[in-house]
Amino acid sequence: MEAVIKGFMSKKQIQRSLLSVFSILLFAGAVPVLQAVTTCPTGYNLVSGVCIPSNTGLPDTPVIDIIGEFMFWLLSIFGMLAVIAFVISGIQYITSAGDEGQAETAKNNMKYAIIGVIVALSGLVIIQAVEGVLTATPGF
Repeated sequence: MEAVIKGFMSKKQIQRSLLSVFSILLFAGAVPVLQAVTTCPTGYNLVSGVCIPSNTGLPDTPVIDIIGEFMFWLLSIFGMLAVIAFVISGIQYITSAGDEGQAETAKNNMKYAIIGVIVALSGLVIIQAVEGVLTATPGF
């Protein structure tokens, strides 16, 4: 019989056929098991055929909302630090007392603080816009 199969199919085709048959039998055996779970024990919820614990202590908030809140918080901290850097550079400029090197350093610090404020504000606007598009809510 092996000679008949070898003449009809290559070794690679035989392996693929056996793998396909094995996969079908494995899946056919798993379907009744998946359908058997219709009720869950106390403290579990049935979600897509799987019993999941209901009292885990985890929030029901979607991950995208958690990431959005974290980014909002991070950009708020970044913006506050940029404003503080702006104030410090202003104090440096006032206390330079005519020293050109110190005044130039204060001007550069002020320029970078302004860039930081712009980046933080634009990041907040972008996050709000993307959240509005994804949730289909008008306005801010």
